[in-house]
Amino acid sequence: MASPDSSVRRVIRPLLTGVAVTLLICSCGPAYLAPQVTPKLVKVSRSPVSSLNRGYEVHQAKCAKCHSFQDPSDFEIEELTEEIMPDMARKSKLDAADEKAVLHYLLAARQVPPAASP
Repeated sequence: MASPDSSVRRVIRPLLTGVAVTLLICSCGPAYLAPQVTPKLVKVSRSPVSSLNRGYEVHQAKCAKCHSFQDPSDFEIEELTEEIMPDMARKSKLDAADEKAVLHYLLAARQVPPAASP
């Protein structure tokens, strides 16, 4: 007959493992959601709506595959335009038009606070 301690361990161990896995999965989620192209975002941007929409689409398809949305207001404009975007565009194999569209989108998003994820 199994001791009470071993019975408890057989129940507790899978339960704790499940909790640990759940916490790990939840911690990998994005801290912020990339803002969609809204009238407010369009208003603060100097870029055409078509460019902002393309930038958002490319961001979701390419950038969000590898990392969560990084609040662009955490970075200087020069940092985004001269360092981050060229480096990330190269890594994700963006063409010049898509790189420019994502940059337009991020520069507009800098001016709109990101929404916290649910």
